[in-house]
Amino acid sequence: DTGVMKLKMCHPQTGIEMLRTVETSQASAIQRAGRAGREAPGEVFRLYVESDYHKMPVQTPAEILRCEMASVYVSLKALGISKVSSFPLVDRPPREALEKAAHFLCRIGALDTKDALTDLGRKLATLPVHPLYAYCLHVSLEFECTAEILSIVAMMSADAQIFTSSRKQREGPQQAKPFHHEDGDHLSLLSAFGRWRKQKNRKAFAAENSLSHSALEKAENIRNQLKERLQQVWNANISSCGEPKNWVVVRRCLLKGLFLQTARRDEVNQTSYRTLLSRQEAKLHPSSVLHRRQPPPSCVVYSELVVTSKSYLRTVTEVNPAWLPELCPKFFGG
Repeated sequence: DTGVMKLKMCHPQTGIEMLRTVETSQASAIQRAGRAGREAPGEVFRLYVESDYHKMPVQTPAEILRCEMASVYVSLKALGISKVSSFPLVDRPPREALEKAAHFLCRIGALDTKDALTDLGRKLATLPVHPLYAYCLHVSLEFECTAEILSIVAMMSADAQIFTSSRKQREGPQQAKPFHHEDGDHLSLLSAFGRWRKQKNRKAFAAENSLSHSALEKAENIRNQLKERLQQVWNANISSCGEPKNWVVVRRCLLKGLFLQTARRDEVNQTSYRTLLSRQEAKLHPSSVLHRRQPPPSCVVYSELVVTSKSYLRTVTEVNPAWLPELCPKFFGG
C-alpha cells in the first residue's frame, strides 16, 4: 500500500475535471488491507510509517463534494425543489459548484433566468445521463441522426476504455487501428460499435480487434435503455443519417449539442488549443486519433477537459469553424 491514490475531482469554479494523486484515507487503507485476505490468509505491506497513517483523513471526501453538479441540480429541480442551494443534503457541495451547474443548465435552455425548470429541462431530466448528453440527443432529432448519437452517448456514458492494446502494441510502432476515423474520436467510437454489433461472435471479434467486449456490452445496455426512454417518454422517432459517408451530419450535430465544449487551435503554438467559452488552454490527448494529424485541426469539439500533469482534451472530433456562427449564432454569431 503506497499510501496515495488517484482521485477524480472537479474544480468548482472552472468545472475542469482533475485526476490528482492525493493521500489515501484511513478507511481506504483498511479496505486495501482487506483485499490481501479476501480469499485466503494474506499480508499487506504499507510503505509509510504508522505516524503518517494517523495523520491521514479518516474518510475519503464524499463524491458529491468533488463532482460536477449539473446532473444533481436538474434532478432536484425535476423533483420540485425550488431552491437547490437550500436543500438539506447530507454533504453540502461548494456554492460555486451549484452556481456553475445552474449557469450551464441556463446556457443549454434547461433553466430560465428565474432558475425555474423549462419544458426542455423537464425533458432532459427524464434521461439517466448527464444533461449535456441528453441535450445532444435532443439536438439529434433536428439533424435526423438519433441512432448515431444514441450510440456515441452510450459509449461515452459507459465510462470504460473501449479501445485496448497490449504492452507490445503500445511499445511498437504506431499503426492506425481499423476503426479509427480520420475526423475524430466520436466517429471512431461509432464505427467500432457499429461493426461490433453486426458480428455473430462479438467476443472473438472484440479480442481480434483490440476492443473491450465488456465495455461494448455495457454501452449496448445503456443504448437500449436510452432508446426505450426516447420512444416511450419523448415519443421520438429513432432516425439515422445512413452510411459513414453521411457522418458530416453527425459532426454538425455534435457541434450544436456540445457547443459549450469547443476549442480553437492556437495560431502561434500549433499544438495547443483554447476552449472558446471558458478560455482554458489544453492539448489534444495522446490517445486521440487527431493527436498526430498534421496540420492539427483548426477547431474541435471535445467530451472532457482533464488535468493530470498537463491539461488535455479527450474524445475529440474535428468540426468546421464556419459552422459555429451558423449552428450556434447566440454564442458565436460575432
